[in-house]
Formats: sequence, structure tokens, C-alpha cells
Amino acid sequence: MKKLTFDNLISEARKDTPPSVNVADGVIAALSGMAPRAAVDPYRPYLWVGVASAAVAACILIAATLTLQDGSDSVSEMITYVAWAAQ
Repeated sequence: MKKLTFDNLISEARKDTPPSVNVADGVIAALSGMAPRAAVDPYRPYLWVGVASAAVAACILIAATLTLQDGSDSVSEMITYVAWAAQ
């Protein structure tokens, strides 16, 4: 068996020619047969959960604001009464 050195391997590799492969026809046929797909958003369920959470939070905020407004009237009445009594 012939002893091959690294330099011999390099020279043998340079002598080799790559095989000719024509894949253009197959690629074009495959691409032309593909229908364009709609982009799928993997985060769409999280979007709906976020929208629902924001709606619930808005309802709670409105209810809390209305409740605190009713309570603030009685507090302001007590402060007015105390201020009147302190005169």
C-alpha cells in the first residue's frame, strides 16, 4: 500500500472534480407546487388571555373606583362635621 502524506492528499484532492449535479429543475418544480402558507402566530392564545385579563382588570378597577367614591363621601362628611365641631 502506498504511504500517503498530507501533501500527497492535498494534491490528490485538487485533482478530483466534483460530480455534476443539476437540481435546479427539481427545486423549481417543488417550489412552484407549494402554495403560500399563512403565517401562524404561536403567541395568539397568550394574546387572547392578555385581552381577557385586561378586561377583567378594567372591570375591577371601575367597581373599586365606584365603591371608593361612595366611601369618600362619608369620610368628607365626617371631616366637615369634625371641622364644624372644632369651631
